[in-house]
Amino acid sequence: MLSKNILVDSSVIGTVKFYAYVFNDESGRVGFGLFPNDGPEPIVYLLNVQGSRIKIFFNERIILLICQQSRFSTNERRNFFREFLDFATSMEKKAARLVFRDNKMIYMADTREMIKYKRLYIHYKIPVSSKDDMKAVRN
Repeated sequence: MLSKNILVDSSVIGTVKFYAYVFNDESGRVGFGLFPNDGPEPIVYLLNVQGSRIKIFFNERIILLICQQSRFSTNERRNFFREFLDFATSMEKKAARLVFRDNKMIYMADTREMIKYKRLYIHYKIPVSSKDDMKAVRN
């Protein structure tokens, strides 16, 4: 279980309020993450994994949940993603100053995963998965 220690900032983007926290993970390592709607798990977080190397992690389950619940148009999603990335980048800079001084950081905007999740969010379509759903689509 994560222990949220210091609230750094928050921002409402679309229908989700993201909270930026300095936290401790189950092993006591210090991390920095963005928690949607002040939930128990971050959607994205930075963690000192080895020595002075900071790694970025994405919670794909939460990302998919946000994609599935979003009812916005593609253009609205594009704007929300831009707002999210601006907020996340600003929070990463704060994390670098507050928590991870003198450490080598990998930034979200520089990762391939960010491009993958951007495309997923902006162009997400609800999958048709069951036979009943298929019947409803045909009728």
